[in-house]
Amino acid sequence: MSPDVPAPDGGPDADVTSDVADRIRYLDEVMAEIDAEVRRRRASGDLPAGLEQELDELFLEFSPVGLQGRARLRETLSLVDGSAYVDIAVPTSSNKAVGSYVKRAIRKGLGWYMNFVVAQIVKFAWSVSRMFHVVVDHIEDLEATVEANRSPDLPSGLVPATPTGSTWWAPAAVDALVGVSDRVVVGDCGDGSLVEALTAAGVDAYGIDPSDIALEPALDRGADVRAEPVLGHLAVVSDEALGGIVLTGSVQWLRPNERVRLLDLASTRLVVDGILVLHSSSPAAWAATASPVVRDLAPGQPLHPETWAHLLRSRGFTVTATIFGGDDRQLARVGAGAADAAEVNAAIDAINDLLLGPTEYLVVATRER
Repeated sequence: MSPDVPAPDGGPDADVTSDVADRIRYLDEVMAEIDAEVRRRRASGDLPAGLEQELDELFLEFSPVGLQGRARLRETLSLVDGSAYVDIAVPTSSNKAVGSYVKRAIRKGLGWYMNFVVAQIVKFAWSVSRMFHVVVDHIEDLEATVEANRSPDLPSGLVPATPTGSTWWAPAAVDALVGVSDRVVVGDCGDGSLVEALTAAGVDAYGIDPSDIALEPALDRGADVRAEPVLGHLAVVSDEALGGIVLTGSVQWLRPNERVRLLDLASTRLVVDGILVLHSSSPAAWAATASPVVRDLAPGQPLHPETWAHLLRSRGFTVTATIFGGDDRQLARVGAGAADAAEVNAAIDAINDLLLGPTEYLVVATRER
């Protein structure tokens, strides 16, 4: 329906449509009057040469930049382009007749000198402007590449909760950290059970977890926990401020670059002889037990303990223990008296090695340097 055609029933919709059409017509009339006034003042000389350009530059410089991303880069770059040219035509108008003559004489006398200097300045400014264009083009190419390879975020409601206190590996983690004199942080601490177990063993421990909901039981019990992600927390901790770090939960599905950053932070935040305890599911158990949505959308997947050991050794750690646990889903071998027992047992061993076995592991490492 056309904006200026009333609704067939002549009801409230007709009034609204008519009001919108009136506003559009009024806005068009105002814009037309502004354009006519600008043209008239340009023709009469009321607008000095360069005033409109100066106003545009002031607007770009001081107005809030509401654009985002590429549009914001291009808008700022246009300000650089507009400022790259230097005009040496100094105004000579004056309230006094003699003043105009004096100004014109000075401008003419210094023109040869200013032309020489300004030519070099303008050349440099345009070179800088061109460099910015190349940089912006490169940034846009990088952004396009990153966006093309970005995986969808894993919904927080689908992230599996990681209990830490009543698990098979909690006693081993406590044993590894008993005797540490500096503070110990438990990442993805969940309900704070492991923090309390460490505290009961005489360890100065506290916990962090990105989920406020997961921390509610620990907060209700008065445990020293706070709502922070592991990477964000370690980034603000001072060098060699921690005696121990416990990693679990999200360490299993970190992106490769985040995993590298996590280990780099751990290697500098721990004191020499500090203890790193890392708990993870095995890759086979993760693939078998995680939901299809989590497997498809998780930015990363668990590593093998050998891979963690390699990454830790490259950062000055020594792996002191690798403990396997969790549900043991291995198939039992058949008796020697069964038909084709050797072949069947060989197949069972291959299946156990590749797909079954302990579902989790714990890596304990010490920072040597």
